[in-house]
Amino acid sequence: MLPGEFALARDLLEKAGVLDRVPPTPLELVLEYLAGHGLELQYYDPRQAPPPIKSVALRVDEAMVPQGSRTLLFVNQDRPWTRIRFTIFHGIGHFWLPGHRELNYLTRGCLMNPITNRRYERQAHRFREDMALLPFGMRAVESLAQRYIASLESALIHYITLADAPCAMVWLQPDYDDDGFRQQDSPLRVRYQVRSPSFPFTIRPGTRIPPEDNLFWLCSEEECLTEGGMDGRYLGLKPEVDLWVDCVPNGHMGVVLALVCPQEMPRDCPIYAEWGCEG
Repeated sequence: MLPGEFALARDLLEKAGVLDRVPPTPLELVLEYLAGHGLELQYYDPRQAPPPIKSVALRVDEAMVPQGSRTLLFVNQDRPWTRIRFTIFHGIGHFWLPGHRELNYLTRGCLMNPITNRRYERQAHRFREDMALLPFGMRAVESLAQRYIASLESALIHYITLADAPCAMVWLQPDYDDDGFRQQDSPLRVRYQVRSPSFPFTIRPGTRIPPEDNLFWLCSEEECLTEGGMDGRYLGLKPEVDLWVDCVPNGHMGVVLALVCPQEMPRDCPIYAEWGCEG
């Protein structure tokens, strides 16, 4: 699994059959899939709001009301369409994220406040952004590089430095001889790391990748895309650190660019609580 809301957004997009669609995310197909799980979208005029939300209709963007086997997502139709679209994805977050549907304040409505300190609202915001702003991850980086005629490396550095979530770029490469050819049986080593402000780990240059690793070596030797989970020892960290890596071959033979994310924040990390992990 990927970390937090990112993983759950990706899971929903995959189940709705839109993970590989060209942006923007087709909202109508996501809603069609969720209708089969009991979510029903209703737009409302705040001056003629239905009884369940009449008392809050004027001051909120949305409200979520359970009704038997269904969950009604009421969305204020007086907002600009861009805000309505993000509001719907926010509401989908409350419907899809574990533990959200039972929150008692949802019937009183949500306002799209980007600087809220409320834990569940921040989680729904992050989920909303991961849903609405496809592509993400390495696919987003490749799109950035193509759009701005930039190298994959520079696009990934830009992506990492702007990221709110903890993530890092790691450049890995084998040893080369004087003519620039890959040395036979050369290990993969970390050349350098760039990390987002919230990424809590230092992956040191020169770290040797163990030969039993599959993801990095397969990407390096077969020059194919790889992704999956691994423990931290493969990048010189503690074994109990769980990571998700997304790898692409890059340029010179054997070079790997990896997008690295923690699957769960360590319990002694200052931002641990923000990730919704109790312990």
